[in-house]
Amino acid sequence: MVKILKQKYPKGTYKGQQSDGKYIDGYLYQNLGILAERIVDDMTFFGIIFSSTLEVGTGKSVLATQVGQCWSELMKEKHNIDVPFTVDNIVWNPEDLIKKSFEIPPYSCVLLDEWEDAHYWSKLGMTLRQFFRKCRQLNLFMLAIIPNWFQMPTNYAIGRSVFAIDVQFQHDFRRGYFEFYNFKQKRELYVKGKKSQWYGAARSNFKGRFVGGYGVDESKYRNKKMADTEKMGDKSDHIKTEIDIKADMINTIRANRPEITDVELGKMLNVHAKTISRWRNREIDELHGIPNNSTNKLIQNKVKVPEMDWSEGENLY
Repeated sequence: MVKILKQKYPKGTYKGQQSDGKYIDGYLYQNLGILAERIVDDMTFFGIIFSSTLEVGTGKSVLATQVGQCWSELMKEKHNIDVPFTVDNIVWNPEDLIKKSFEIPPYSCVLLDEWEDAHYWSKLGMTLRQFFRKCRQLNLFMLAIIPNWFQMPTNYAIGRSVFAIDVQFQHDFRRGYFEFYNFKQKRELYVKGKKSQWYGAARSNFKGRFVGGYGVDESKYRNKKMADTEKMGDKSDHIKTEIDIKADMINTIRANRPEITDVELGKMLNVHAKTISRWRNREIDELHGIPNNSTNKLIQNKVKVPEMDWSEGENLY
C-alpha cells in the first residue's frame, strides 16, 4: 500500500488517520501510472470492474471512485494536467456516457457505475459501440462497473478493455479485496470461463486490498444515484427505440460541440452526412442506411496495446 493525495487528505481528515494522505494498493497504483503516462499519446483506455462473489455490495463503486481520484493526481503529477474527479464524472445510464464524454476535459476519468434493467446489456453494447467509434480522439480513461463479467459483450471484454478488476468478499463477507487481470489474463478468464461461469479458469496477475471511503463526496454521490434511479423509474414505461438513441446521441454531441458539422459526424460514425441529418430528425426509413461509397471510410479507432512483460506479475505492461 502507498499513500497518495496528501494535500486532499491531511492528517485528521478521517478517523484513525496517522499521517497525510490515503492508501491505495501499490501494484494498482503502478499500473494506473503506466496508463497515465501513455494516454497523452492519443490514447483512450477502458477498464472493467466486476465481482465474482456477489453482484452487489462488495465495494465496486468505492474502489472505482478511489481509482478515479488517483487518476486525477497521476495526471497532475506526470503531465501537470488538472482533471478533477467528482460526482460530475459519474453516470449510471449507458446512454449518458456519450453525453458526459463530450462535457469533460480530455484525459479525464469517466465512470459508468453499475446500473441494470431489462435492457441493460443491449443498451450497454450499443452505447459502447457508438462510444468507441469516436472516443479515441477524446483521450479519456473510462471505467465501467458491470454486474457480471461473463455477460459482458465479447468484443469489449476481450479486445477493447485493457484490464479487469474483480472486487470480492472474503473472510465472512469482509470488503476490501480485489484481483487484477491484465490484457492477456482477462482474455483467458473470459474465453475459458464463460461457458461454465467459472472464475477459476485463469489466474489473476495480482491480488490487492483497498480501504473504505468513496473517492468523491459520499452524500452527493448517493443523492445523484438516487435521482438517477428515480429518473429511470419515471421512464420505465417508455423504452427508447434505436432511432431515439441515435437521435439523442447526435443532438447531444451537437449541443456540446456545435462547431462539428454533419460531414464530420458522418466520418466519425461511418455514415453519410445526410444520414446524420435524418437520424437527428428521427427519420426511421434511413436508420440503417450506410452508403456503399468508397469515399466514406471508417476512421479506425484501434487502441495500440504495447508489448507486455508479466514475468514479475506486477505491472500492466
